[in-house]
Amino acid sequence: MPRPPRNPFYIVLGLVGFLFTITASSYCVSVLRGVRPETAQAERPHLFEVLLDRHGTALLTGQLVVLAVATVGAVALDEYHIRNKKP
Repeated sequence: MPRPPRNPFYIVLGLVGFLFTITASSYCVSVLRGVRPETAQAERPHLFEVLLDRHGTALLTGQLVVLAVATVGAVALDEYHIRNKKP
């Protein structure tokens, strides 16, 4: 039985899913630090923290859009390969 062709959308889903997990977790920590400023360090904030403060919502939204498009693409490509499979 021949192996089905690889779906490149799965690579995109894995990478962007991992990045989304890191971004969402960091964003939650950033929000919690804003609510309880006494837990924040007194020194200069990290560059990633500044990036999340300024563009965190846009980053999360963009990653969700990429995840949605890649999910639809992965399902569509799998369906295409199933329909065009020769018996």
